[in-house]
Amino acid sequence: MIKGVNLFSGIGRKLLCWFLLLSILPIITVAILTYRYAQETIKNELLNEEAFLADGIKNHILTILNAGEYSSQFFASDEFIRRHLEILNHNPKNTHIVRKFTDYMIYKTNLNKDFYETFVLNPAGIIVASSNEDNIGKIEFGADYFTRGKEGPYVKDVYRDENTGEYSMAFAAPILKKRSGKFLGVLVIRYNANKLNEITTGKKAGVKEDTGMFLRRGKTSEAYIVNKNRMMITGSRFKEEAILRQLVNTEPVNAVLHSGKEIVGVYKNYMGKNVIGATRYIKKMKWVLLVETDESEAYSPISRFKYRAGTVVGICIIGVIFISFFVSRGIIIPIVKLVKGMKRVAEGDLNFRVESTLKDELGELTNSFNHMTDDIKDAREKLLKLKADLEERKEYLENILKYANELIFLLDVQGNFTFINPKIKEWGYHEEELIGQPLISILFDKRQENVNQIIHNGFRRIFEIEVLDKQSNIRNVLLSTSQVKNKEGHVMSILGVANDVTELRRLEQRLVQSDRLASIGQLVAGIAHEINNPIGVIYLYSTESLKLFERVTNALKLISSIPISENTQRLNEIIDRLDHPENAGWEKDTWKEELSGIADDLNRYCRELAQIYTVISKNRTYLYEYLEGSVKESVRCKDLISDLLDFSRQKEPEMGLSNVNTLIDNVLNMVEKQYRKEKIEVVRMLDPHIPDILMDARQMEQVIINIANNAVFAMKEATENTERMGIHRKGMLTVGSCFHADKGSVEIFIQDTGVGISKNDLGKIFDPFFTTRKDGKGTGLGLSISYGIVKMHDGSIEVDSEVGKGTRFKIFLPLKAKKEHETCVVKL
Repeated sequence: MIKGVNLFSGIGRKLLCWFLLLSILPIITVAILTYRYAQETIKNELLNEEAFLADGIKNHILTILNAGEYSSQFFASDEFIRRHLEILNHNPKNTHIVRKFTDYMIYKTNLNKDFYETFVLNPAGIIVASSNEDNIGKIEFGADYFTRGKEGPYVKDVYRDENTGEYSMAFAAPILKKRSGKFLGVLVIRYNANKLNEITTGKKAGVKEDTGMFLRRGKTSEAYIVNKNRMMITGSRFKEEAILRQLVNTEPVNAVLHSGKEIVGVYKNYMGKNVIGATRYIKKMKWVLLVETDESEAYSPISRFKYRAGTVVGICIIGVIFISFFVSRGIIIPIVKLVKGMKRVAEGDLNFRVESTLKDELGELTNSFNHMTDDIKDAREKLLKLKADLEERKEYLENILKYANELIFLLDVQGNFTFINPKIKEWGYHEEELIGQPLISILFDKRQENVNQIIHNGFRRIFEIEVLDKQSNIRNVLLSTSQVKNKEGHVMSILGVANDVTELRRLEQRLVQSDRLASIGQLVAGIAHEINNPIGVIYLYSTESLKLFERVTNALKLISSIPISENTQRLNEIIDRLDHPENAGWEKDTWKEELSGIADDLNRYCRELAQIYTVISKNRTYLYEYLEGSVKESVRCKDLISDLLDFSRQKEPEMGLSNVNTLIDNVLNMVEKQYRKEKIEVVRMLDPHIPDILMDARQMEQVIINIANNAVFAMKEATENTERMGIHRKGMLTVGSCFHADKGSVEIFIQDTGVGISKNDLGKIFDPFFTTRKDGKGTGLGLSISYGIVKMHDGSIEVDSEVGKGTRFKIFLPLKAKKEHETCVVKL
C-alpha cells in the first residue's frame, strides 16, 4: 500500500474530472436532446392540429358556397319563375302575377333559415319580385350581382346591406328561356354572412361561452377569414366590430394573395403577436382562412417539461459526483504503483517487477507491465544483433550501387548531388567532384525549370535530357526518377537512374535519313518525267526561236540590198544641175521625167520595207512567246529540283509554328502529278479554320509522304487485281485536315481506296522492318519512323481499314504540349 496518495492532485484530480465529465456530459446531452425532441414533437403536433382545423373550416365554407351557388342556379331554372318573369317582362303592371311571384319568393326564402332575401331582376335591372316586398320596384341596374349575374353564376363577397345593416353575401344566377336560351333576368339570393362567424369565431375573451358556436381550444386561439382587399369578413375574438373594418396585412395573407402559397408555421398576426398558425386559400372567392394560437400558450407544455427535466438532471449530477469520488480512489493507488515501476525500468533496471493482488483490469495491467519489462529486455538483446545485421546489409547495398552498369545517383530536395556511383567516371567526372554540386551544372540546357521538373514532378518516370561530360561533349541520356519519401509523405531525396543513349539517337537519325532517301527513290521516277516535259518544251521553243532568228536575219539582208543610196545620189546630181546657169534652159518635161523615175523607185522600195517590217514584227511576237515559255519551264525545273534537294537534305529537328494545310499543299504539289500518271485521283479536304501548331515541318512532311506512298502502292495493287477481272477502276487518294476544338488537337487524315490491311497485319504495321510489299522495294521502316516522329510531337496515329475497300490513317497533333503530370518521354 502506498501512503500519502492525494486524490485531489495529479492523476487523481484528472481522473475525477474525467469521471465527472464522462458521466455528466451524457446526462446533459440526453436531457437537451430529449427537450429538443419534445419541443419539435409538440410544435409539429400544434402545426398539424392548426392545419387540420384549417382544412375542416375550409371544407365547411366551401360547402356553404357550393350550396348557395347550387340554390341560385336551381331557383333560376324553376319553370314557375321563368314563366312568371317572362309575363312581367311583357306586362310589368300585372299586380296579380306580382303577388303570386312574391309569395313564391317568400316560399323559396323560407326553405333555408340563412336566406335573408330572394329576389328577381328583370333585364332592365329592376326588382320585379322579392321575398321583401319593400324592395319591389327598386332599381339595381349598377349592382355587381346584376352585371355579373347576367353572364353566369356569381357570388358577391361579404358586404353590409345599406337598408338593414346586415352583413350578407349574394348568390346570383341568370334566368334563361328554356328552349331559346333568351336572357329573362337575374335571380339573387341574399345570404346571412353571420353563418361564417358561426364556423370561424370561437369564444370571445371575457364573454360567457356560447354552446351554439363552433368553438376552438384555448384562450388565445381564433379563426377568421380575410377577403382579397385584406379586410376581415368574420368576427374577431379580441376586437369588436372587426368585420370589413379590420385590415389584416400580415405575411401569410400577402403570400397567399400574391402567389397562392399556403403557410403553416410561426409568424406575427394582425395584432403584432407571435402566433402558430395555418392558412388556407379559398380560391373561388379569393379569401384567406387563418387559424391561429398565441405562441406562449402553445408552448406552455414545453416550459413545464423543461423545469421537470432540469430538476432530474440536477439530482443525477449530485449522485454521479459521489460515485465518481469512490471509484477513482480504487483506481489511482494501483496506477501510482505502476508509475513508480516505470521510472525504475526507464532508469535501466530491467529486473524490477511490480507486485499486485488485484484480479480486475488494473491487476491485468500490472501483469502486462511485468511482461512488457521482460519483452523489453529480450528486445534489447535482439536490437543489438539486428544492428550488426543492418550494418552488413548496408555494406552489401553500397557495393551493388558502386558496381552497377547504370548511373545511379541521389539528389536532395534542393537538387544537389548527395550520392553518385562510379559509373560517372565514363563521363570524365569523379564522384567527389559532383557531391554537393547542383544537377543543373551538368545539364546542357541550364534553365531552372528543367531541374524543378525532375525534382518536384516525381510522378513522371522517364525524361530524355542532354548533359555535358567533362570534355563538354553533349550526351543524350534517358533519366528515370522517383521521389524517396518518409512516413509522413514528405520528400527526403530524389533517386535517379541514367542510361546513356547517345549512340542510339545517332542510329535513329541514320534510320530516319535512310527512310527519307527511300522515299526520294520512289519520287525520282515521277520527278524525272516531270523535268523531262519542260525540257522538251524548252528544246522545241529553242528550235523555233532559231528558225525565227534566221527569218529576221534574211529580212535584214533584204533591207541592206535595197539601192536607196543610188537614188539619193541621183537626187543630189539633179540639185547640183539646178544650181548651174547653163542648165536653166532644160525643158520642164525632162525634169519631170527624171524625178518621176526616182519617185517610182522610192515607192517600190517603201513597199518592200513594209513587207519586211511585217515579217519582222510577226516573228518578234512569236520569238517573245517562245523565250517566255522557255523561262517558265526552266523555273519549273528549278523548283522541282529545289524541293527534292530540300526533302533529301538531312537537318536537325526544328520545332516551330506551322500550318498543316500549308504542309499538305507542299507535299501534294510535289507528288500530285506523279500520282495522277499512276491513275490515282488526288482530293484535298482542308479545314479552313486550322490554327498553327508547334511541330517540325520537315519531319511531318516525311510522315505524310511515307503514308501517301504506301496508299498509292495499295491502290495500284487493287487496280491490277480489278483489271485482271476486266474491271477498270480509278484509285482515289484523299488528304485533308480537321480541327477538334473540344479535344484541343488538329487531325491530318490520309484515305485510300486500296486493298486494305488485314486484321492480322493491322497490329504489326508500325513494327520496324515489317512490310507486305512483294516487289522487294519496301524497307519496313516508313511507318515505324512515322510513328516515332508523331510520338515525338506528343501526337497519336489511328488506323481504320477494311480489306477490299481501303484504309484511313488519322494523325492527331496537340495544340499545346502535354501536361507535366502525364507519363511520356520528353526532351528538356
